[in-house]
Amino acid sequence: MSIASPTTGPIPPQKLKAPLLKRPALWVSLLGVVLIGLIAWRATAARPSLKVELPVLSTVPAFAFVDQSGAPFNSEALTGKVWVANFIFTRCPNVCPKFTAKMGTLQDRSKTELPALGLVSFTVDPENDTPEVLAAYGQKFKADFDRWHFVRGERPELEKVIRQGMLQPMDPGDGKDLNTVVHGSYFALVDSKLQVRGVYRFTEPGSVDEVLRDARLLLP
Repeated sequence: MSIASPTTGPIPPQKLKAPLLKRPALWVSLLGVVLIGLIAWRATAARPSLKVELPVLSTVPAFAFVDQSGAPFNSEALTGKVWVANFIFTRCPNVCPKFTAKMGTLQDRSKTELPALGLVSFTVDPENDTPEVLAAYGQKFKADFDRWHFVRGERPELEKVIRQGMLQPMDPGDGKDLNTVVHGSYFALVDSKLQVRGVYRFTEPGSVDEVLRDARLLLP
């Protein structure tokens, strides 16, 4: 996560004029301006020092999955590496194509800026997303499978990794409407010790810049 923007102190009650207090629409508008400014600041603010410590939010539990080639892909393969995770399923009718495309942007940007950064997409629909299906999906988005892996595992283990380890939601929905399938819409930045050090909503302006900026703090 990015460092929070400093805020001003509270305004003494006596400084507030009664007419303003009776105009909630004004306060909503002002809050919107503040939020837009905060998002812009998060995307562009420079880290004051390479000694800045990102918080440890959680730890990814050990897992043993397979990737889009059908080869074993486990947590040991990621130990000692810095990587970014996202959460998708190939039948997703709404957010996943955009999320995967943003992951593709991260792949393209990091290729020259941070080539050691790994990328991992976890499917939340392992019953349907076989390795072959994941491979075709990755090819559609021009994934470099040497750096970007699409992985699946048994649902109980996936839920443990995604919910507990990545702090992301995962729910199969009602089994009829694909729009009811729930999954996270945040990138998760993971360090060499499998510790989650940041989460970033992919739809926010500058999210890719934020991920790259923080990843630099974790890479040698």
